[in-house]
Amino acid sequence: MTSTFDNAYGSLPDLQGRHSMISALLGSDRSALLVTVSFILCVLTVPKYRFFEVLPFASYPLFLTGAAKLPARLIIRQLLKLSPFILFMASANLFFDRIAALSILGFGVTGGMLSAGVIVAKTFISAAALLTLTSAIPFHRICRALLSFHVPEVLVTQLMLVYRYGTVLQEEARSMQKARDLRSFRGKGRSIRATAPLIGSLLLRSTGRAERIYRAMIARGFQGNMSGRLKEKLTASDLIVTSLWTAGFITLRILF
Repeated sequence: MTSTFDNAYGSLPDLQGRHSMISALLGSDRSALLVTVSFILCVLTVPKYRFFEVLPFASYPLFLTGAAKLPARLIIRQLLKLSPFILFMASANLFFDRIAALSILGFGVTGGMLSAGVIVAKTFISAAALLTLTSAIPFHRICRALLSFHVPEVLVTQLMLVYRYGTVLQEEARSMQKARDLRSFRGKGRSIRATAPLIGSLLLRSTGRAERIYRAMIARGFQGNMSGRLKEKLTASDLIVTSLWTAGFITLRILF
């Protein structure tokens, strides 16, 4: 029987193979984070009206996806989930910047259209790079790498707990939705007035579930942090790998 993890991201050997490929390209987990940050910073430096200068940066997540044999459909699915928020964020530019910037085949393109397109392209490309990184490197290794950059351990522990037990809220919501559907008939019981109390009940049930999980963790020796290893420091190889990739991003920025 395959687990949910196997269905979504492949088996454990597949994940190990992807991580080894990412390590061969980006070095350690620490340098991989630094390379991703430098990539996003280079993407953000593109001016707001230079739409075609953003597109070449899409080669980076595409290259990593193909090299590590990541499931592209899952990354696209996550990007589609973000698309309503991205489009809503960029749509304001269409109304505030109506000055004609150029004309294509007689069709006037305003500055708002160009800047909105740049915002959408920047966000999609940056999010794709982050999703590629988190799909190839286990999340607990990313959190361990964050400790190397002196990120507060309390914050890292919170990230790990949210990642690990974030499905608790989804399970409670699904069970309550299923119970409501079984008790509803011809649309009754699905109004806003009936849904509002369910949100409060969901909060109470999730809080109680979290309290039971916390007590179980305390009984098993949890002492407030989940990092059992010493903090690793940046090495010379990490800096060299980061410098090489950053030089490549800057070259791409200058050429295009």
